[in-house]
Amino acid sequence: MRGLQLLCASVALAVLSSASAFAQGRRVAITVDDLPYAGRAATLQNASREASAAVNTNRELLKAFVAHQVPVTGFVIQQAVESLGASGVLILKEWVHQGFDLGNHTYSHSDINTLSPLQFEEEVVRGERGLGPLMREAGRAPAFFRFPFNHTGDTEAKKNAATAFLSQRGYRLATCTIDNSDYVFNAAYVQMIARSDAAAQRLRLAYLAYTDAEIKYYAALNKQVFGYEPPQVMLLHDNRLNADMIEQVLQLFQAQNYKFVSLGVAQSDAAYQTPDTYVTKYGPMWGYRWAKERNVKVDGRLETDPPPWVLDYATSTPNSSE
Repeated sequence: MRGLQLLCASVALAVLSSASAFAQGRRVAITVDDLPYAGRAATLQNASREASAAVNTNRELLKAFVAHQVPVTGFVIQQAVESLGASGVLILKEWVHQGFDLGNHTYSHSDINTLSPLQFEEEVVRGERGLGPLMREAGRAPAFFRFPFNHTGDTEAKKNAATAFLSQRGYRLATCTIDNSDYVFNAAYVQMIARSDAAAQRLRLAYLAYTDAEIKYYAALNKQVFGYEPPQVMLLHDNRLNADMIEQVLQLFQAQNYKFVSLGVAQSDAAYQTPDTYVTKYGPMWGYRWAKERNVKVDGRLETDPPPWVLDYATSTPNSSE
């Protein structure tokens, strides 16, 4: 009898969640990793050019987010802020002053799989140095933490220790449900731009097509897991490609009737209350994690990879000045 009651309650919750999702429509939270700039590479000849590229990249991103009224959360690598000096601080200030939130992405973007619990704690605390004061000055506090590489701990002990420490520091875990491998495309793109290679236009089109396919793939995956499509969390990176293409990326979501919401609003959906006990050394999107938790069989082979020619270009073309 008790089992039947639990089953009925579970079904009722699923029905209510589905009805609520239908009433509110499709929603997506946009998040940006690796602030203040993920485009740094050997193609940049000096610090002043790197700083200028970083500032310009962020201004293009912010301009689009303001124009489309997108409540974005940016995740900061404090060591990168320090490496850019005054420009790194300026970038964070512009994000906060324009009303956007900043989250913690650790100090040096180190992989938790390679860290001891104490080393991980130090990464978190040192990662707060820049964003913490800026957020508090704006009357807010950093609310979200995102693991580098989306790795949440390769052992149960490490995962549990990290979860407990983040809770003590007042953080919520920032999930992500859509990944478009933008870093792969960007690695090739910055080289194409540096070489004035006409293939850059081909790459831009391929990037949009792949992003569109990934949006649709993960919408179907998450609906398979829950019976409805919960709000999505899009993972992007602070790089040159996204600065050039952010308008078109946002338009992909708008064309599919998504409403832009904050990360907090997206993660208030019942789907995000699913227990997170999945231990892996990899960094899968949450749809795969949810499928594992709920014993739903999904076929990850249906997800396509970026075009091979993009990866080939990024790995075979010599670096040159940007």
